[in-house]
Order: sequence, then structure tokens, then C-alpha cells
Amino acid sequence: MLGGFCKLYKTCSICGRLKYFTKFASNGRDKSRRKSYCHECKYFKRKGSKDIFNVQILEKSSIAVAVKTKLKKRVFYSVPYEDAARMVTDRTAGIVNSSLIHQFNIREIVLGRDGYICKYCGGAGNTIDHVIPRCRGGRTTLSNCVCACKVCNKEKGSLSVSEFQIKRRKTNI
Repeated sequence: MLGGFCKLYKTCSICGRLKYFTKFASNGRDKSRRKSYCHECKYFKRKGSKDIFNVQILEKSSIAVAVKTKLKKRVFYSVPYEDAARMVTDRTAGIVNSSLIHQFNIREIVLGRDGYICKYCGGAGNTIDHVIPRCRGGRTTLSNCVCACKVCNKEKGSLSVSEFQIKRRKTNI
């Protein structure tokens, strides 16, 4: 059972996504009582952001993007306003203030959304795959990424989904 009275999953009060309970900030020593917002939104809570997906808040100039690395370090880079607005509308980033956005971990979002199940074979998936490959102009957005197992991801490569299905049918015959 997800949501409601389930103790393993919670809904973040800021971004509204359903996540595993360990993805939420803890109350210090008492790890059993976790806060209502996730680790990614902890940054927004600290900065006092109210509406993290309202594009009108952004300045029409170069925007700084904060990204959290695997080593828990924060890295900053700049993007034009149009790219920042696209990231916010795709919900791959949230607004901290008028000149700073925070980029979410797209891999975790996609794998959690698809339930760690490969969209191509139905097996256990642990990688993300671009439906429209990046070499063909596809972007890393939530609508263009799906969960895939390593075998399907490598086999698909730079093919489109229809080309991949045709190739699969030929090899299965």
C-alpha cells in the first residue's frame, strides 16, 4: 500500500513526489520521526522558497544551477534563461531564488516512477534510457527517459523504440 497509512513511503510536502521514507530529512538522533520534506527539497526549505516551479520568479538573465554530486558536494554552473525555464517546467529543477535553481537527480526520479521495471522486457531495471536518443536530439527530461535493464539499454543503443522492437523481433525469430 502506497501513501495513506504506509510507513515505508511518504509524499514530500514541497515537491509532492512519493518517495521511500529514508529519502526524507531526519530529526537528528531520532531517525524514526522524519520531516515532511525530502532531502532534495531540504535546500528549498532552508532558503525559504514558496513556489519552486513558478517560472515567473526567474530573472530574464543567466541563471545559476546547483547540482548535488554523488560525493554530496554542491557544484554550480550557469545556463541561459530559456534552458532554466525549460528545466523548471519539466520539473527536473526547482527554483531557490530569482537567480538560482537546484537540479534534481533525474535518475532517481525515473527509476522510482517506473518502479525499477524495464520498459522494454519487463525485468528488473537499474539504468535510465532515452526514448529519443541524445544523438538524435533527445533531451534528458522526465518525459524522454524510462527505466531499462543494462542488457536492453546496451542493445537499444542509439536506435529509436520502433527500430529497437523490429531488431528484437528479427533476433527472436
